[in-house]
Amino acid sequence: MQYRPDIDGLRTVAVVPVLVFHAGLGLSGGFTGVDVFFVISGYLITTLLLDEMDARRFSLLGFYERRARRILPALFTVLLATTGTAFVLMTPTDLVSYAKSAASTAGFLANIWFYTQEGYFTQAAELKPLLHTWSLGVEEQYYLLFPPLLWLVLLLGRNRPPAILLALAGLLSFALSVRGATDAPEAAFYLPHYRVWELLLGSGLALATARGWLDRPARHAWLTGSAGLAGLAMIAAATLLYGPETRFPGAAALLPCLGAALVIWSGTNARAPAARLLALPPMVWIGKLSYSLYLWHWPIIAFAVYRKGEDLSTAEGLSCLALSLVLSALSWRLVEQPFRNRARLSRGAVFAAAATATVATLAVAAYTVHRDGLPARMPPDFLELTETGPLMQPRIDCHFVTAARADAGDVCRRGAPDTRASFVFAGDSHAFALSPAIFEAAENLGVAGFHYTYPGFRPLAGVRKPGYPELRDQVEAFIAFLDARPHIRTVYITAFWQHQMTGYTYRTSGDVWVDDGYEGQGSAYNATATLNGLRRLARRLPGRRIVLLDDVPAGDALHLPTQARRLLFGHEVTLGLPRSEADAQRASYAPAFERLAAAQEQILFEPILDAVCGPEICPLYDGDTLLFRDGDHLSHQGALRLTPAAEDLLRRTLLAPDG
Repeated sequence: MQYRPDIDGLRTVAVVPVLVFHAGLGLSGGFTGVDVFFVISGYLITTLLLDEMDARRFSLLGFYERRARRILPALFTVLLATTGTAFVLMTPTDLVSYAKSAASTAGFLANIWFYTQEGYFTQAAELKPLLHTWSLGVEEQYYLLFPPLLWLVLLLGRNRPPAILLALAGLLSFALSVRGATDAPEAAFYLPHYRVWELLLGSGLALATARGWLDRPARHAWLTGSAGLAGLAMIAAATLLYGPETRFPGAAALLPCLGAALVIWSGTNARAPAARLLALPPMVWIGKLSYSLYLWHWPIIAFAVYRKGEDLSTAEGLSCLALSLVLSALSWRLVEQPFRNRARLSRGAVFAAAATATVATLAVAAYTVHRDGLPARMPPDFLELTETGPLMQPRIDCHFVTAARADAGDVCRRGAPDTRASFVFAGDSHAFALSPAIFEAAENLGVAGFHYTYPGFRPLAGVRKPGYPELRDQVEAFIAFLDARPHIRTVYITAFWQHQMTGYTYRTSGDVWVDDGYEGQGSAYNATATLNGLRRLARRLPGRRIVLLDDVPAGDALHLPTQARRLLFGHEVTLGLPRSEADAQRASYAPAFERLAAAQEQILFEPILDAVCGPEICPLYDGDTLLFRDGDHLSHQGALRLTPAAEDLLRRTLLAPDG
């Protein structure tokens, strides 16, 4: 295959937005650079495979040798450096998680590992220095199967059979991706069958180019020139216009992927404007470093944020990128290039080195997990601070009420023993965190209620969160559960209201809730959907009183591990969230709930959590008692401190004559 400098330049177009995005310096759609890489990879690898297969010199062993020389030296160099840094910086719990991700990365299963770790309690990105290696997992899983499959198909014919294979497989994968972006967004992001169409797009372009199917249009300079410029514009549009609310990958990934394909095809005419721009020496140089740049940049950024305990400043982000560039240049010169030299290292030596590095990584990871993250590395006062004892509410069996559990009546009755339930307490994990106060108060007052909580559950009738169809099913199951128990006249609901109303919190961004009135407004529609859902719930539950409770403040300032890390690294900490921030969070939902309650006789808004905060700060501790088990969930003891407020609530809304 003839070397094309413009493709190295296109690698620069792919990697720079990723770096800028991850460093927090802008480019909200910078994550689409990975999709451009997928198209480039599919094109280059398939072009090489077709050249060898057409010339009958293809060797599967030779192919995997080339992949090993290209991918593994830099990867294991970064793994070595990252693991050493993790042993120095990371707390025992975080080091255990890191070790598991390192083992997955060494086995090119990082995408599957990080997919299994997604969910409501997902860790912050800075706790995952190898998060970016998910894309290597997708690529290598593709190349594990694609070459032998292509070879087999080519035995049936040089043209039509491979074209049919690539088209059908690509269309199927794309259809899965479009559906998955709505119904299973985490799976669509990480798993290979949702992503393979992007690589197949590059592979299809390679086949069309190799077979001369695009030679006629390529003769027209105006067409190749226009295609290249249009492709760059498409990539730029995705980089600038996409963001956390973009349903991705799905159909949205077409823009950068088709843009990349157009740029690659345009470059078959080396005089095309886009090709000439991309072939400029600075573009080519960064493109040659792009693989090492991609590997180095995220661990550097992640560890910088981990050590600081908060987002990086612009200067710090730029410094991380500068360090990434230096290490990448050294890595390319001293690691990547020597390993590609067959005169220095034989095939056997490459495979032996790869096997040794993989086994060593797995052994270190297993030892780290077995030793619980090696706590002896930490100062004794740090371990004493973080040895908090049990913080989780004890009745975890009452959480996770699925629709099936509700249909079977498998919902905990809590409060006074041998007492008929007279209310239901419902919501998400924030409700579960508050539940000790509610049911301790109920027991003290001689009443009982049903505990109906599930992660992310908010009983909003007719409201759905794209990608989580089970939550809508749970709302219907909740209503059916109450319909079957007409004696329940009072329903208490609390949830992560800031998240619900805005889609943005200290650990989430761009979450969207919709109903039948949604017209593409994104998270700006969340408040409307929420209020609509509460009104519908009231109509679905006639004669019942719906009592909305407020929510706790949220933020890293209330997350003990984050604050402990800040102390460990010599940063100033306040051990609490400023009251002004808590008030701003409350303002995202409380005024709307007050107006709703004023307009709906059936709905009450009863704040009981104001006691969590003082005049200036919402403290992490009350004396020696840790009030929060993480940045937005009360600890068990923290919840019990609110029992008096919960008793007052039940007296007013359940036991009073008009309650």
